[in-house]
Amino acid sequence: MGLDFSNELWVAIALTIFAAGLSQGAMGFGFPAISTPILALMTDIKTAVLLNLLPNMTVNIISVVQGGNWRASLGVHWPLAVYALIGSFIGASVLIVAPQEPLRLLLAAIILIYLYQKQIALLDWNVLMRRPRAAQAAFGLTGGFFSGAVNNSLPPLLIYFMLLGVEATIMTQMLNLCFLGGKIVQAATLAGAGELSLRAAAANIPLTLVALAGMWAGQRLQRAMRVETYQRLLRTILFAVAALLIWQGGRYFIR
Repeated sequence: MGLDFSNELWVAIALTIFAAGLSQGAMGFGFPAISTPILALMTDIKTAVLLNLLPNMTVNIISVVQGGNWRASLGVHWPLAVYALIGSFIGASVLIVAPQEPLRLLLAAIILIYLYQKQIALLDWNVLMRRPRAAQAAFGLTGGFFSGAVNNSLPPLLIYFMLLGVEATIMTQMLNLCFLGGKIVQAATLAGAGELSLRAAAANIPLTLVALAGMWAGQRLQRAMRVETYQRLLRTILFAVAALLIWQGGRYFIR
C-alpha cells in the first residue's frame, strides 16, 4: 500500500475519520461502521482497514474504560469476546487474499444488515437462543469474521444483545471490547502477513488525533442534538454508501 494520495484525498480521509469519531462520541460505538465503508469508496477495503487500525483501537479503549461495571459485562459475556477474536483472525486472513470487489459487496451487505437490524431481530431466533453457548459461538464468530474481513462486526453483535435485552451500558462496553480485541487480532494478522507497512503505521498517528477530536465533539453533540435526528441522518448516509459499494463491487461481476 503506497499511500501516494493527493492532498485533497488526505483531507477527505481525515474528514471521514473525524465523522466516525463524531459517531463514536455521540453513540458510544460505531466508529468502523462509518469510517470503513466511506474510506473504501475512496481507496479499497484493505487500505480502509489499515488506515483505521490505531484510530479504531484508541476510541474503543476509551469507550471500554468509560463503561465500568466489568462484573456485569465481561464476567457474563466473556465467551462472546473470545469467539469474536477467533472470527476476526479468520476474517483478516480472508481480507489478505480475497479480491477487493467482492469484499465491497460483503461490506455493503453488512451495512444493510445494520440498517435493518431491528427487523432481523424480530425473526424467530428461539432455536438458537435456547442454547446460550451455541448462540455466543454463532454471533461471536460471525461478528468477528466481519470485523476481520470488512472492519464491521456491529450488526451481528447488536442483534445478539438486542435478543438478550441487556442493559445499554453493558452492551456498549461489550461491543467496544469485542471491537478492540478484533482490531488487535486483525492488526497482528495483517502485520504477520507483511501487509502493515511502516508508512501505513505512521499515517495512523495523525488520523488517531483526528478521531479523538471527532469523539470529543460527538460527546458534546450528544447533549445538543436529538438522537432521532442524528440516526435519520446516519441512515441516509449509510444507504447511499451501501448503494455506491454495490455499484463498485457489481462491476467486477458484469465486466
